[in-house]
Amino acid sequence: MRFTPVEHSSLLRRAFTKCLEKAPGLLFIRGMVGSVLGKEQECSQVQKRRTEVSSRAFSSFLLPLLSGFIAISLFAADSQKAANANKSPAANAAEKVPWSRIVMIGASASAGFTESEPFGGPTTSQLRLNRYLDAALLASHEPVRNFSSAMFFMQPEQQGQSQSERALQSNPSLVIALDYLFWFCYGDGSTDKERLQRFEQGLKLLEAFRCPLIVGDLPDASAAVERMLTPDEIPSPAALAAANRRLKDWASGRKQTVVVPLSAFMRNAMANKPLTVHGHTLAEGKTRVLLQDDKLHPSAAGCAVLALAIFDSFLSNQTALSSSDIRWDAREVYHLALEPPRPANTPVRSVTP
Repeated sequence: MRFTPVEHSSLLRRAFTKCLEKAPGLLFIRGMVGSVLGKEQECSQVQKRRTEVSSRAFSSFLLPLLSGFIAISLFAADSQKAANANKSPAANAAEKVPWSRIVMIGASASAGFTESEPFGGPTTSQLRLNRYLDAALLASHEPVRNFSSAMFFMQPEQQGQSQSERALQSNPSLVIALDYLFWFCYGDGSTDKERLQRFEQGLKLLEAFRCPLIVGDLPDASAAVERMLTPDEIPSPAALAAANRRLKDWASGRKQTVVVPLSAFMRNAMANKPLTVHGHTLAEGKTRVLLQDDKLHPSAAGCAVLALAIFDSFLSNQTALSSSDIRWDAREVYHLALEPPRPANTPVRSVTP
């Protein structure tokens, strides 16, 4: 189909008007186009030849110019979208509310473990710490993701790297690494120096996170020797103390990192001493139940208390968050984590965990 110069100009005007309406930054050109093309419709027969010349000039000069402006505008918009899409998971995580997407990394205390089910089972699943974090958190959030593994002790470096990479890819708003560093000091190591060098590797893997990070310090687990640990897997008191000092110094330079006193939890539980979390105190003689008989892993009741201890430590460093986001009753957390959902308004049983 062939068009007269005037018809051709009319089609161009309508096409470019639609394009310009979609590019607000170029609306100033719209008036110029309407002015130039509108006058062409008013030309007399005597001016027809001049109009044809103007149309050809428009097609050869103004059309490429407008096309260039539109292309630049669209390219800029696409570039902005690409920039947002290409943000690293760690960078995106920094923009989230901490509760929205919690991810866990670590070893058997986080993954859940019991001697009766060394390779997992129904009781093991009830000891997964994420269940208790979900039960304790009242604020809106995705289900807590738990990348921890009871097999962490076999290959700490490989497990640590794999878990940290998975956590980063999930774009977390908060990372909980309660026992992540444990096997970077415990386990293999003929000298204190070797253990502390491996401990540095664990810290290095955690440095990739730019979102808030909760990490547990190293407890004295020597009571579990000859049951869960062999004597050569236990660091010397000097190495343990040096690792915890290093962790404290490392965390002090990272404003979004909080250290949970896992060592105090285990020490008090082993000695059956009082334990206080968020102003609530478990009395002396009532805390040994928080650890299993293996003297290393938390019981279900211990998981409930640990979940609250984690949130209590975190909130002490986060003034913008409210303590009302947390269910502080350890009994409620315990039952909610273990029982199927109850109908609304069903009272929680008052049973000591």
